[in-house]
Amino acid sequence: MPSVVPALVPIHAPAPGDATAAAPEVHGCPQGLLAGLGGRQFLSRTVGEFYQAIGKYMSSEDSAEHDKQHSRQAQFLTHALAGEPEPTHSARACFLARGLNPALFEALLEFLDARLLELGFTPAMSDQLVRTATDLFDRCDEPLSIAC
Repeated sequence: MPSVVPALVPIHAPAPGDATAAAPEVHGCPQGLLAGLGGRQFLSRTVGEFYQAIGKYMSSEDSAEHDKQHSRQAQFLTHALAGEPEPTHSARACFLARGLNPALFEALLEFLDARLLELGFTPAMSDQLVRTATDLFDRCDEPLSIAC
């Protein structure tokens, strides 16, 4: 009997039986998850859509800071979902997280969650992506220690 594919399959989602779908997990996030979303281009475009949507309500003074946030948030999300092995994963993520505005990052994750659902990704996958990024961000929020 032929396998049945759901009617709403996201354009960039791995097909059932695809190698990326069965990839090993790193931090509860399958390797290849970033590729399954559509790669860096998808995340960059989605972060851009978020800042375009909120840009209507920003003052010109806020705009320069938001440009920095846009770039850093896209880099952080790309890194968080890339599935790199420790300690590179945490070290790079913590470096990127230092400059993130927590309130803007939280709003971006809400936007990303809704956008993924709108594109037909499953609620479980969307939730996993948001949780993966949130958990990594929260781990990076620990104060830095300086050895004396």
